[in-house]
Amino acid sequence: MRISIVALAVLLVSAAHAEVSLPAVFSDHMVLQADQAVPVFGAASAGETVNVSINGQKKTATAGADGKWSVKLDAMKPGGPYELVVGSRTIKDVLVGEVWVAGGQSNMKYPLNRATTGPADAAKAEYPQFRFFSVERGQWSACTPQACPRWSAVAFYFAVHLNEKLKRPVGILENAVSGAVAQTFANPKLFEENKEVAELIKQHKIEDQQPSMHYKTLVEPIVGYGIKGWIWYQGEGNRDFPVTYAKLLPAIVADWRKSWGQGDFAFLIVQLANWGQHKPEPWEGKDCALREAQLKISQTMANSALAVTIDLGIPNDVHYPNKKPVGERLAVAARGAVYGEKIESSGPLFASASFDGGKATVSFTHVGAGLTAEGGTIKGFLLGGADKKFVHADAKIEGDKVVVTSAQVPAPVSVRYGWERNPECNLANKDGLPASPFRSDDFKNYWTTDGD
Repeated sequence: MRISIVALAVLLVSAAHAEVSLPAVFSDHMVLQADQAVPVFGAASAGETVNVSINGQKKTATAGADGKWSVKLDAMKPGGPYELVVGSRTIKDVLVGEVWVAGGQSNMKYPLNRATTGPADAAKAEYPQFRFFSVERGQWSACTPQACPRWSAVAFYFAVHLNEKLKRPVGILENAVSGAVAQTFANPKLFEENKEVAELIKQHKIEDQQPSMHYKTLVEPIVGYGIKGWIWYQGEGNRDFPVTYAKLLPAIVADWRKSWGQGDFAFLIVQLANWGQHKPEPWEGKDCALREAQLKISQTMANSALAVTIDLGIPNDVHYPNKKPVGERLAVAARGAVYGEKIESSGPLFASASFDGGKATVSFTHVGAGLTAEGGTIKGFLLGGADKKFVHADAKIEGDKVVVTSAQVPAPVSVRYGWERNPECNLANKDGLPASPFRSDDFKNYWTTDGD
């Protein structure tokens, strides 16, 4: 009888100490962010000691009253594979490299097997140092021809480019949702703390798109995981509300950065592509103002950059298949703007315009190796006078500037480029990166304001 009582006591003590648990992102084939202290965290019984070790490091934490525990691993150089031991659990095949979140809506979700060169690229995709984690499925996978066809095409090409150029392992955390508007990924606390953004969102409710509806399932599970940055392809769902978007997205990113607690991680934005039928006369569409919002966010938000796609879309489907240039332009932006390589990381961006003698002279940043236009003749520039009416104009490259004229506008006051839903435009730098659409004016009309 005494033995039975002792055995029962042992069982009760064991039950009181729940097994140490980890979020799904801490699992076999994972990638830890290199060159920065990264947290490992989970849950256990209150007061329980948790031992964590990897590659010669040993850390210890004690679970708090709420059962949560966390340690920070010292910064590690790229490498692996290693084993990460947490309590009695061993996580195998762990690499140390570059970790990026791939978020947004359907153009980020768009699978590799539907991309222009996707099937052929997937068939030869043996990249053992590229790992992919679907937040929705909660599983890491190494990149093989069998595993990658349904992965995000943009994220695939981004990761492959970084892996090949940086010679480092790359991990992607994908949490995109087709059709999702930006506010569905926001922390609900954001709308409690930022009354201006909350009020804007209330004014522009979108059917079946509740604010924060994807936060708990697709953002919260990776909050705090060590990352280098975020690649973001989203905005189609918010195109009717460009004014709101210009305030909403920076607020969401600021909240994410606060939640992650690792400073201003990089945030790279894909600007909306051209789509719809091209019209013979200039026609704006809400896309123009949304692209402008994305451009300005990338220029004013810390540690941010823009990948322009105004040359990649197709007329009849917002889901164009040519995703390889998107991923590669994001990777080039990361290499230059985030990793500090001495390369041109952006296409030409509008700096200023002057008007004199019936012409507009436009200056740019990110001219790189020089301005160019495929085919020789520049397309896509518009001129407008005091009547705020715009016409297609002639343009020519003069050094690092573009001079724009039109006999129909003898006294121009504004110049625009690519300022149409589906423009014909071809300005780029000789580094192969297209110029972003822009306008020199701030005229307000139906297209530049929120509303249906």
